[in-house]
Amino acid sequence: MAVAALATLTLKEALRRKTLWAILFGGLLVLGITLLLAIAHMRMEHFVAIGRWSPQEEAIRYPFVRRSITALCLSAIKAFGALFAAVLAGGAISGEIETGVMALLLPRPYPRWQIVAGKWLGLNLLLCGSTLFWTLIAWTSLTLQTHLSLTALLIAGFYLCLYPILVSTIALAFSTVAPRLLGTVFAIALCAIAWFDGVMEGLSVNFNIDVLHRLAIIAGLIVPQGYVGYWVDDVTSDIVFSGGPRTWSSPRFLTEWGAQHLHFPRLDALYVLLYLIAFFILGVVLFERRDVI
Repeated sequence: MAVAALATLTLKEALRRKTLWAILFGGLLVLGITLLLAIAHMRMEHFVAIGRWSPQEEAIRYPFVRRSITALCLSAIKAFGALFAAVLAGGAISGEIETGVMALLLPRPYPRWQIVAGKWLGLNLLLCGSTLFWTLIAWTSLTLQTHLSLTALLIAGFYLCLYPILVSTIALAFSTVAPRLLGTVFAIALCAIAWFDGVMEGLSVNFNIDVLHRLAIIAGLIVPQGYVGYWVDDVTSDIVFSGGPRTWSSPRFLTEWGAQHLHFPRLDALYVLLYLIAFFILGVVLFERRDVI
């Protein structure tokens, strides 16, 4: 009951800070990206009308544009969710310590792990709701424009929720020991390192640099965003433009190693789960050791 009560308080506090406006602003940005398809379609029809393009050429190019803009929407939702999570969770605990709110809360009969759990649950309910809301906007707009079945986009929304969950769990752990700004910066920096695993892997494949391949594997383990990205890509493979061979994607080390050595191809999913548990426990341990005056 205490966890649920603290989660509710966390939600109310986040909404009190006009977080709802940030969610709506993110929705408008996603909507704006989807409307690029309408602009591109009108431009194509204009080219056909003036004889610059044939109807056949428009029929060939339009699916390419549609897939590319759908992929852009997915990337935007990933980025918005991760950044939103870092900002909200980076000061979730340290901010209340700095303002004195935590000193009023701790004398109550709440174990510290329940405070962390309540914060984590409340933040991620808000973050997942935001991600699904943005995904619903993208799905609605693109479906109305294309008249196609884009159910895969809705399904991908649930996988996209893992991005803010990962970032918020990391940021919340940092928030137990670091000031608000520093906790946010630490979380963003850690995720930025992992974000470059695809770049390092691409350079490794194209220029045969083995050390970059190893660094890409390590970066992908530091924050397993790349594995979540593969799950999103697998779900949406029929409706997005992949850009050709996947030479600039994250390495699938855990998936391949698990299938080859353990006959367990879902080692990546297990790792993500254990990763979240480990960072949550780390946050609890750090918070237990911190003096709050």
